[in-house]
Amino acid sequence: MAATMGLFSLLLLLAIAAGVPLHPLKSSNTKSKVHEEAGSITLRFRYPDEQLQGRSLYVRGDALGLSWESGVALTHTTTDTWSITLSFDASQAGARVEFKALVDDNTWQIGANNFLTLPTRATSVLATAYPWFFTNRGSYHYIRNVFSPQLRNVRDLVFYVPPSFFENTLKTYKVLVMHDGQNLFNESTSFAGVAWRCQDTVDELVNEGTMEEIVIVGVDNTPDRTNELTYSRDESVGAGGKGDLYLDFIEQTVLKKIQSELRVNLTQPIGILGSSLGGLISCYAGYTRASFSRIGCMSSSFWWNNEDFNNGVLVNASAARPDARFYLDSGNAGPDNDDVVQTHTVEQHFVRLGYHLDDNLFYYVDQGGQHSEVYWGRRFHVPMAALYPPAPLPVQ
Repeated sequence: MAATMGLFSLLLLLAIAAGVPLHPLKSSNTKSKVHEEAGSITLRFRYPDEQLQGRSLYVRGDALGLSWESGVALTHTTTDTWSITLSFDASQAGARVEFKALVDDNTWQIGANNFLTLPTRATSVLATAYPWFFTNRGSYHYIRNVFSPQLRNVRDLVFYVPPSFFENTLKTYKVLVMHDGQNLFNESTSFAGVAWRCQDTVDELVNEGTMEEIVIVGVDNTPDRTNELTYSRDESVGAGGKGDLYLDFIEQTVLKKIQSELRVNLTQPIGILGSSLGGLISCYAGYTRASFSRIGCMSSSFWWNNEDFNNGVLVNASAARPDARFYLDSGNAGPDNDDVVQTHTVEQHFVRLGYHLDDNLFYYVDQGGQHSEVYWGRRFHVPMAALYPPAPLPVQ
């Protein structure tokens, strides 16, 4: 032991003589910095006081001291606003947190769980949710006789508002524009008496928490449908080419009309979706117009004008749009097998442009599906779940 201590002392003297800095050893009781840092998040719920009629709001969740078994009372901080502030430490940074509001801790918020990701550093942040509790069904309504200065004609718009629309009047919504509005909701106006019944599909998905709430705007077609839903002329058909005017009508007239009459948020991604020629013009809009970033192309007429969308538009296209999400589908039965080969060719072209399947590109083949409203309505749930999954709450 004496020899060992003598050697240690000698090494210590040599280190001092050489000018090597010495540092004190850290105590084993010193707390890690990751646990010393702390932050807080305020969960804020906006809901009309008049709907509560004197009742209170609670919150349940899976983290930050919350549980799914019993709720914590929220504080009524100001008109139509309830909140709670919860603490987190750096060991929880970046964690996902899910929660829901309840009325009097017994009536659950409808729809998907609210969820967010905690910041990766200690800070104080805010997240705002817009719950609803009593309404499970949306509804559709009409705006009659909308004039198009671009096309010099008149048509109706039919729009669907989701379950919370009339209950929580503080909430705003993303917009999805759809073509052939006559076929979307109402059998009495639809082609061959068959409607997609989009309202039923969206209501079901929203209630089970598979998609977020949206407003759907159906743009009725006109006798000039073939020309309006095609961006180029097809000499074999002897028609086509007013598609850009039709998209101008949507951007400049339809969306402005909807914004003036409904609580929509056009700073959020705007969708466009259709079938057949409506799928073609939707895909074209998604690649030529920055306005649209949720694009649904069902049984698209990619055969149009010698497959010009694949052989022309996409050939001249830039790389994948980082803000866009595309959905492509077809059946594989009936006349021309619902253009399943052409649709698969377009899907492969999207992949070469840099899109990634099940990320920003979704592709679906409806086995046995044919080119008709029956099949489009049956599988409408597929593009809705792909394009509009529940979104995380923004953290400010």
